Amino acid sequence: MNKNRSSLVLLFVVSFLTFMVSCQNKEDSDYQYSEEQMKQFLVEVTKNAVATITDITEVEKKPTNKFEICTRYPLSEEKLNEYKQNNGTIVNRDDDISDFATYTVKDFDFTNEKNEKLRFVDNGDATYLQEYGLWEYTNTLHQNLGIELTLNDKFEKLKGHVTIEFIMPGKIKKVVMIPVNISIYDKVAQK
Repeated sequence: MNKNRSSLVLLFVVSFLTFMVSCQNKEDSDYQYSEEQMKQFLVEVTKNAVATITDITEVEKKPTNKFEICTRYPLSEEKLNEYKQNNGTIVNRDDDISDFATYTVKDFDFTNEKNEKLRFVDNGDATYLQEYGLWEYTNTLHQNLGIELTLNDKFEKLKGHVTIEFIMPGKIKKVVMIPVNISIYDKVAQK
């Protein structure tokens, strides 16, 4: 019995250490971007940020408590070359510039179709940007990104705004106020 317990403890310790190593702060990564690259990334992300319904809401057309902030940035020359050399594919790594970005919701004001005030629900999700598919805008290939947000009640129409601060390593930040005027009958913004 003691041998089994020792094995379980050892397995737990090894699993825990593996988990901790995988959760290292991305700022400690040896893959670095210049300050100018990070600032330009934030300019693109804040310039292109829009509120939209989710894919599921577009299909179901039922009241929901979820919506998304979608944004994008143009691929780097290196990624564009990889895309061309690999017949339209790119290997997804954990060292893309978007993997180093986090965000904080600074302010919001939402009203549904019943003129009720809605607020965010903290669901414990990570504050990192989710990568969506690649898409061409104005003859330039972009990486689409998103943030799924959850509210305390459902809506058919949602109006208001959300202010988000995007943060890169080295405390490089940019704030954007994103207007929200969406309906469950909308089409999803291009991802």
